[in-house]
Amino acid sequence: MLRPLATTHDLPAGPPPEVLAQIDVAWERARELFESDLGLHFEVDESLGRVWAELRCTDGTVVERLTASEALAIACGDEASELAVAA
Repeated sequence: MLRPLATTHDLPAGPPPEVLAQIDVAWERARELFESDLGLHFEVDESLGRVWAELRCTDGTVVERLTASEALAIACGDEASELAVAA
């Protein structure tokens, strides 16, 4: 069965305000990490179907190994994750 194609009349003008607010929060968090000389590095092990992350200094030194959930929490500015960034 064929699905009807979406037309421009079916699409909203842009993301909803709450999505734009979440993008702003993520951008500010990324900027904070960049200014603190820390970065998130994600790794994927396709054979195990697992993803993890590392909080790294700009020289590549691993500060902390994180689960994907923990890394996303840091990226989203979760207050509980502030301790990992402060370390």
